[in-house]
This record gives sequence, structure tokens and C-alpha cells, in this order.
Amino acid sequence: METIYNFFLNYHLWFKVLHVVAIISWMVGLLYLPRLFVYHSTAEKDSNSSEMLKIMEHKLQKFIMTP
Repeated sequence: METIYNFFLNYHLWFKVLHVVAIISWMVGLLYLPRLFVYHSTAEKDSNSSEMLKIMEHKLQKFIMTP
């Protein structure tokens, strides 16, 4: 019985760690995405930096901020 308890306790702690990391990365994305929008609004239209910022915005939204 002791090993089953330790098994679930260990997974519960890892779940907590992953949850905290996910919340922190989501909050960082919430703070950084508006900054990217400001940079994007000041960039020349159809320039290399504008295209790079589009890619950065997409990756931040899709891979970091989406739970």
C-alpha cells in the first residue's frame, strides 16, 4: 500500500510542477505579445522585420500561450 501512495504522490508533485511552469509561461506570453504588436505596428509594411514579427507572434500564441 505504501508504494501505491508514493507512486501517486510523486505524479501529483510532477503535475503541480508542470502546472506552475505552464502558468508562468502563459503569463509571460500575456506580457510579451503586446510588446510584439507594438514592434509590428512600427515596422515597415512587407519588410523582413514585419514578416519575422508575424512569425514570432504566431509561435508565441500557438506554442507557448495555448494550454
